[in-house]
This record gives sequence, structure tokens and C-alpha cells, in this order.
Amino acid sequence: QKLIFSNMTAEKDDYSSTKLSYPLEDGPHDAYDKLMQTLYSPEELKKIEWSIGSIVAGASTEVQKFVVLYGGYGTGKSTALDIIKSLFNGYYNVFNAKALGSSSGTFSLEPFKDSPLVALQYDGDLSKIEDNIRLNSLISHEEMVVNTKYGKLYSQEFSSFLFMGTNKPVKITDSKSGIIRRLLDVSPTGNRVSRKEYLQLMSQIKFELSGIAWHCKRVFEKDPDYYDDYIPLNMIAETNDLYDFVFEYYDTFAERDSITLSGAWEKSTAFYDHAAIKYPLTR
Repeated sequence: QKLIFSNMTAEKDDYSSTKLSYPLEDGPHDAYDKLMQTLYSPEELKKIEWSIGSIVAGASTEVQKFVVLYGGYGTGKSTALDIIKSLFNGYYNVFNAKALGSSSGTFSLEPFKDSPLVALQYDGDLSKIEDNIRLNSLISHEEMVVNTKYGKLYSQEFSSFLFMGTNKPVKITDSKSGIIRRLLDVSPTGNRVSRKEYLQLMSQIKFELSGIAWHCKRVFEKDPDYYDDYIPLNMIAETNDLYDFVFEYYDTFAERDSITLSGAWEKSTAFYDHAAIKYPLTR
């Protein structure tokens, strides 16, 4: 439950069974900057660094956020997750996001039974969330009943901060969905470095973990509440058809004091036909 760096001495009440291979201290991170600033814009990179910093600072158990790296293949999602894995080696586990969002995911909490500080999935899928209660509760670090194969039911609180890479948008079901206030969606720029330079930079990053952790900790501590009011509008636009419809006709609606429901329905029908939406909203 507590990160132990190589320059720290574990105490009895830390109940620590592992120690990180690097110290927590200021240091260079030039290769990291070169690579990550190519793959991500400043605002998108800040989401990643703020999240990492919350874990390094020991505050992640109070942060009710999770990170989804959303983009095409080869855009840098796995690179970011590889760096996170290196930073928290021994303190992470892998999970199945699709099972968490499924109403039949009976054993979906089993990967969290040891309550790792970090949970990763390189290629997740939350495009069809049937039930977001389990996912919301996990991100909020609430106590839940855990069902494990060949084991008894028991209740447990969770400390994990979730990071997931995906090439499918996260389904935002409605305006009251708990996912909206918990999701930090990160999109790569699509820019890349050459294969040779990529391997050189990743090789050098292994020796910059101290500086990266220290830098991310400072990013978080500078403004721990920075994302309290964040709304993932890009992800909502990707998955919510009603939002797309209102956004498309925003200027038309803004010019009027009101519109009849019949008038709105006629416009929505034309919009859905034009957008080729398979399952338009009912009247």
C-alpha cells in the first residue's frame, strides 16, 4: 500500500514485501521528455504525469480518477504504459476492463484481490458497458464483495489506480454516468520517432526513472485538484448520439427562444439518417 524506494528504509508497519529499484530524487529525464512530448501534446501529457504523480505522492487512494489512453495502433499508448510499468514494478497487476463493465463479470475483481497500487491493461474495451457500478466503485476505492474462483466471498476496499489503452471509445451512457467525472481520456498526437531513435530513448529511460517519478510528483503536488471538474467532452462526442445531435444544431437552437419537440424530432431524424447511425434514439 506504500511505495518503498531504494533510498528508503521499510518500517515494520509498512508491511512491505518489495522495494523499487530506483531512489526518489530529482534527476534528468531528457529521453523521457523527447519521446513523450513527441507522442503527446502538453495538456494530454499532463494528465498522464498528474496521475503518476498522485501515486508517487501517496495520494492515489484518495483520487477518484482512471486514465484511458485512446488512439490508433502504434500511436504511443503502449509506450506510456511500459513506462508506468517500469516506474511501479512490483506494485502493479493487470486487469480486464471488459469484465468490469459486464453484468456477468463474476470474477472480474479477482486481479485486485491483493489491492495493487496500479492496475494496467494494454488493450482494453469499455465500448459496451452493461453495468458501470462495479467499475465506478473500484475507481472510488469503495468496499465491495469479491468473488474468487474456488474461494469464499469476502469484502474489501481497493487502492488501485487504473490505466487502460484502447482503440475503441469508452461508452458514455448518459449525463448521470459516474464515468464522466472519473474518466481522464488521453489522446496521442499521432507523431512518431524513428524505430532506431525509439529504441535508444526507451533504453535511456530505464536510467531516468528517479527523475521521471520526481517530476510527476511535482506536477501533481502543484495542483492536486486540477482535474476535479474535468469533463471528457471528446469521449462523450465519440459515443453519445444525442450530444452529437445537439452540438450539430447548436447555432440553430441558440438563435431561438424555444423549439417544439416535433421540430427537434424532425431535425434529429434527418441528422441520424445523414450520420448513418444504426440505432437512432426513439421519439
